[in-house]
Amino acid sequence: MCELFAVNAKEPFVATPYLEEFFQHSHRHPHGWGISWLSADDPLDQRFVVTREPVAAFESAHLPQVLRGLRPHRHLMAHIRRSTCGTQSVQNCHPFVTCDLLGNEWSMIHNGILFNEQLSNTYRASEDGETDSERALLFFIDCLDEAALRNGGDLTDQQRFDVLASAVSQFSNLNRLNVILDDGTYTYVHTNTDIVTLRYRSFPEEGAVVIATTPLGDPAEFDLWKPVPQYRLVAFRDGRIVRTSAPHGYVFCEAILQLRKVFGEDWLAA
Repeated sequence: MCELFAVNAKEPFVATPYLEEFFQHSHRHPHGWGISWLSADDPLDQRFVVTREPVAAFESAHLPQVLRGLRPHRHLMAHIRRSTCGTQSVQNCHPFVTCDLLGNEWSMIHNGILFNEQLSNTYRASEDGETDSERALLFFIDCLDEAALRNGGDLTDQQRFDVLASAVSQFSNLNRLNVILDDGTYTYVHTNTDIVTLRYRSFPEEGAVVIATTPLGDPAEFDLWKPVPQYRLVAFRDGRIVRTSAPHGYVFCEAILQLRKVFGEDWLAA
């Protein structure tokens, strides 16, 4: 499995202390690390800056330099990888970044297992790496592009959310899908496990929210971490939940996953 981390904030937010703790979890997730943030140099031409490395974060000589030089950011996500498929290469490290038909950049991190790959198999020839996570992103972008073309070449914020909610719902059928996507305005979060595997902590005074697989910070903070609403897409903007979709009903049972592992059935991890 992998661990996820993300920030969505109205103003640049200092995330380094949380990130330093997050990357220490790489002793259990040693197959690569990555981080992306929205550049603030030109507000009219913002792009995601991405750094990835196919080594354990705790062994990386580059990561400490990245964290020392990291400025506060409004949009940021990080990932540590523990895989059972795909080579240990930079192409298989998260975050993945791509662009939709309308010119919007998207950054995505994923923690999941696919038993049902009918929607993603077609992207094996076009992905840079060899992960189901990257194929999931390509599927989501295709859904957005098709909707934009049907709508005359544009999508409102609500239409974009609805299309993505539908795509995530389809992809959740028989699959474990903990995923965070960011388009530079909204941070979209989804989890469909029957136990809590994604949490968020709000900072109302700073207008910020931090999302992570497990609570971070001082133990006194742990009660401030709330479960991300399950079985639906949640959109954060300026540190607040601004949209939620209706529950889709595709619940992934963690106990069944353990049984499949024990009995040797084929399974794929991001």
